[in-house]
Amino acid sequence: MKKILTFLLFTALMISLSSCAAKVHLINDSFYGQKFYQTDYINMNFWSATVKFRFKSISGTDKIILEAQYITDESFSINPNSKIILKFEDGTYTALNYTSLFPKTETEIIYGTSIYFMDTSYVDRSYSINAENMIKDMKVLTDIRVETVEGFQNFTVKKGAAEDLLRLYNEMQTLLSEND
Repeated sequence: MKKILTFLLFTALMISLSSCAAKVHLINDSFYGQKFYQTDYINMNFWSATVKFRFKSISGTDKIILEAQYITDESFSINPNSKIILKFEDGTYTALNYTSLFPKTETEIIYGTSIYFMDTSYVDRSYSINAENMIKDMKVLTDIRVETVEGFQNFTVKKGAAEDLLRLYNEMQTLLSEND
């Protein structure tokens, strides 16, 4: 019985892990008649923010763009010089430029019931901004710096998330080189 339960638990774990892994997808844009590759987002969650990354190829080329989305519950402002800076294991840096100067605000209303059975609602606001840049070489990501008008925030990237990001980049490189 113990072996059967262990087997079932292991199988369920493998299925859940494989279904959560980000993948590379071929996008057929029939509107413009283009084909390109794009990955799922890889979420890196930190105490005060989330940074999401994905890769996207430029149709008809072997060029890859790294897109980032910075999401937080604190409002912020940016200027044209603000960037998201990526630091890699070998000590090199890459800057991602913001694609807009206005952070997007999303509001979500969460309803709940207090201990006195009175309905209450909570407003949860999140602010996000997108950044991107062409990337020619991807290495193991170790740190992220998000620059705003107010200053900057540094985030340390977990090794597993950095390896997932590198794996996706390598998969996309392989697909692009096979289609040349």
